[in-house]
Amino acid sequence: NNIADDSPNDFKYLYINTDKKSIEDSLIDNKLHIDVKEDEDIKDSFKDITESILNHVKENDKVFVIAGLGGVTGSTLLSHLGKLLKENNCSSVGIVTMPFNYEGKARMEIANKSLEEAKPFYDKIEIFDNQSMFQYAEKETTFIEAFKEMDTRIKGYIESQIL
Repeated sequence: NNIADDSPNDFKYLYINTDKKSIEDSLIDNKLHIDVKEDEDIKDSFKDITESILNHVKENDKVFVIAGLGGVTGSTLLSHLGKLLKENNCSSVGIVTMPFNYEGKARMEIANKSLEEAKPFYDKIEIFDNQSMFQYAEKETTFIEAFKEMDTRIKGYIESQIL
């Protein structure tokens, strides 16, 4: 929501998530829920929405994919979405956030692995390190304020690539 707020009118957003509550709470108009069945892999569920994704991006000059790495959804779908876009001749830029140090070595390994797997499918991947929030945050800065600042940085990066 923070990234989409006050964006130029010609920016079109598509929000994809496995978290139904997050989708419902999002102010972004175009949303796709990946309904992962209990006995199904997220990659298989992703196949169910590929046509909808392509319909949304087909008229765009450039597609920016924003993903938080280290967990399941962003780490798994980054390469699959990149591959789908590349196969359909869409210019794409991946924008990823890396886990905080306190999230542990396992999440960082997942993030690094997914980043390496995704690189061949994107024209460029820009990395934003969550840990860097502590460098520009004041002592009184809340976590929510720090995340908003990160969103502002990501939004500024996207706008600098287009405008």
